[in-house]
Amino acid sequence: MALTITIPDGDVQLTGNAVRVEIAGGSAPGGSEEYKLLLKIISTDSKLFGGPFIDAITPDSTGKSVFDISGYVDQPVTAVFQWPLSGVVKDYATQAFNISLEAGERYIDSNDDLVETWSGVTDTMQLLKGGISPRQVAALRDAGSNFYEKYILGGKWLTARPWGDFVHPTQPVKMWFLPASEATTNFRVKGYYNDGSTDTADTEVTLDPDKLYEFNCNPAQNGLELEPTGKRMTHFDVSLVNESETRRFSFDWRYCERPVFLLFANTFGGVDDVFFSGTLKDGFVTQGEISERTPQQTDTVFTPTLLNLSRTGQNKWVVNTGFKDIPTLQFYRDLLVSKQAWYLYRNITQTSTNVIPVIIDPADITLFDRGNDLYEMEISFSEAHVSRHSFDNRIF
Repeated sequence: MALTITIPDGDVQLTGNAVRVEIAGGSAPGGSEEYKLLLKIISTDSKLFGGPFIDAITPDSTGKSVFDISGYVDQPVTAVFQWPLSGVVKDYATQAFNISLEAGERYIDSNDDLVETWSGVTDTMQLLKGGISPRQVAALRDAGSNFYEKYILGGKWLTARPWGDFVHPTQPVKMWFLPASEATTNFRVKGYYNDGSTDTADTEVTLDPDKLYEFNCNPAQNGLELEPTGKRMTHFDVSLVNESETRRFSFDWRYCERPVFLLFANTFGGVDDVFFSGTLKDGFVTQGEISERTPQQTDTVFTPTLLNLSRTGQNKWVVNTGFKDIPTLQFYRDLLVSKQAWYLYRNITQTSTNVIPVIIDPADITLFDRGNDLYEMEISFSEAHVSRHSFDNRIF
């Protein structure tokens, strides 16, 4: 009986969850010993370090083995995003692992020789750096679904941000999409104004299922006016016509002296952006090591006996989110567990913006307090650099 490979959870999966591969059709030849089914994991884009990988499992009584290859494919990926903004859409061919699989058999035959044979290579499957919680995996399984069916075949944007998410008028609103198949469509941004009128911007895009797509969604980036004479845009919808779900964003027009924008690698392999409107505290943390020396006869009043062996500093910020609704505060959980984040730091005159890689500090945070109707929280984050030297803010 020929060996067959089945991927139960679909052709696109998240590396942080179990990635199961089933091989069926195993049958030990007569007189053989130590019979195992083999699975070879081949990196078709050469992105997996150390590959190809070969795993071996003794089949069950039906001749089937189930492999979990997440340990091989959950390798680091440096998240990227477009900054400064340029155009509407950018595609990435290297943000997902492409792999193919091959089944084989290994055993010791009746002559005590080691025998290893392989069957044909499967088509390519894709793996996004990310994962969803065990509870959501179980909920999808109970519903007879999985990430591939729900998000990829379902045309969902790769984000957990809520419907109607409030954004600042100058926010670099980003959405990410991985198509299930080739298609040519329009990326549509439809703005709604407070006088009941609307305006729409379409950008044609050809989708390739082997690429991950980043879309700049702010209507201003798509050629729409936010405040034309006599009216103001209140919210906008984005979609890939006939290919994706429609997602809505609402503008927060309340005055904010210094809006804070953070971007972070999200659960689904994309990069999300968040806007905080509360107070911002700039801090600086120093660390060092001090040594003591014995006083000498030649010492003067300028000579110390305590010496700085090392001294480093690290920028640190504490920001209040400002008032947010409960779905938005729940969405921030993805930010709090992200391993990659960036702060769009504005200079004191707010005329230029620099990207600073940051680390979201570990914390025990109350997302919201239903008893006291408190729907805001504080988040602290530190620059992902430690330096012995200062930064000259005068020239940036």
